[in-house]
Amino acid sequence: MVRCASIATSPNRWSLQGMSALVTGGTRGIGRAVVEELVGLGAKVHTCSRNSTELEKCLRDLNHSGFRVSGSVSDVSDRAQRESLMETVSSLFNGKLNIMVNNVGTNIRKPMVDFTSEEFSSLVSTNFESVFHLCQLAYPMLRASEDGCVVSVSSVSGFVSLKNMSVQSATKGAINQLTRNLACEWAKDNIRVNAVAPWYIKTSMVEQVLSNKEYLEEVYSVTPLGRLGEPKEVSSAVAFLCLPASSYITGQILCVDGGMSINGFSPRHD
Repeated sequence: MVRCASIATSPNRWSLQGMSALVTGGTRGIGRAVVEELVGLGAKVHTCSRNSTELEKCLRDLNHSGFRVSGSVSDVSDRAQRESLMETVSSLFNGKLNIMVNNVGTNIRKPMVDFTSEEFSSLVSTNFESVFHLCQLAYPMLRASEDGCVVSVSSVSGFVSLKNMSVQSATKGAINQLTRNLACEWAKDNIRVNAVAPWYIKTSMVEQVLSNKEYLEEVYSVTPLGRLGEPKEVSSAVAFLCLPASSYITGQILCVDGGMSINGFSPRHD
């Protein structure tokens, strides 16, 4: 028996019209760009934030722009709140979910030996445990859609060593391997699982560390394209992995990094 992927030859290969999507942490930065990208391609999107004021403002701005976006207050680092979020999503989309984007993540930069147990637990629960548990909770809805797609936001730190980022790097490496495993485990249910791995992107999360001009020059020096990335340059990669046009792509981690992760020793100043 040979499976036929009719989705690959669909006339709407570059559209998400009629599809449902959940994007965690979609009120700013990469998450906000992903929400706008998916809605622009026709998807109905639900997002979440732990900050109610920020969520309300984001939803007002998006819906005034003509987008159809709903949202709920949720801290995905908390197990009970993850369960409540997915109950909301199930009710909203009638038990079916086409797309889930695991975007929420955080970082603490310090030498490995200086991490407290609380800081370690916070990074693991926010960055990795949330992805693992949300995938568990979303699985019945993704399977019910008969065309499911998961995209997680990883990092180049999951591939290469970055200064003072041992714990964050470990969580991103875990996301990468979970992506590969679920891609194989869930293929029978027509659920694709991929990830994107950004380098430094212009968001509020990195403003402070990049305010150091000397450090910023170091970032430029190891980035072949010689600049920071824009949130929309990540969201377009996420959107592609959600589209029917990418229907034969699963288990992949796509680096969106200006070439940083494959640079090797190639100094910009000869």
